[in-house]
Amino acid sequence: MAENTQKIDNSAIIEAIAEMRKAFNAETQNKVINIALKSSFYVPAVLEKNTELVADADNHVKFENKQKAKFLLIKHKDKGSFYPVFTDLESLNQLKSDQKYVPFTMKFSDIAGLTENTPNVAGFVINPFTHNLPFTKEMLESIKQTLIRVKQERDAAKAADEAKAPNITTTTNENA
Repeated sequence: MAENTQKIDNSAIIEAIAEMRKAFNAETQNKVINIALKSSFYVPAVLEKNTELVADADNHVKFENKQKAKFLLIKHKDKGSFYPVFTDLESLNQLKSDQKYVPFTMKFSDIAGLTENTPNVAGFVINPFTHNLPFTKEMLESIKQTLIRVKQERDAAKAADEAKAPNITTTTNENA
């Protein structure tokens, strides 16, 4: 295991996916999404070394080796390219690739951001060889808009509560 990974426990999302597959409805789907939002996953990437010419503040130039991570993609014949993400190392080990990859531990929000900012990627898929749970760009945008709306509603409720609170000030009369 590479140094950029940490041990993660995704048993809660595995259980939630199983529940959703048994009884697909809004409640089970929302449970999977809510757990996924708080989860981290293993994302395979190929590390490439690039040598770059770098100038310092005094304009002295030197060559530096910079590493760049290129995340692997899997292709669906009809739906396009997806980032494969994995809940555990056992699932990750099912990925067969000609390229030597290392797993990175990434949060859901980071994977969603990477997906959103990468043209020609349709989304990402959790455990593509077992659970095969896709999150398309459209789904991610919907989740993002829901999170924004919920935050705005919470902020508005908090502001309303603060407006209702009595404005009490205390003074002390030291001359009494």
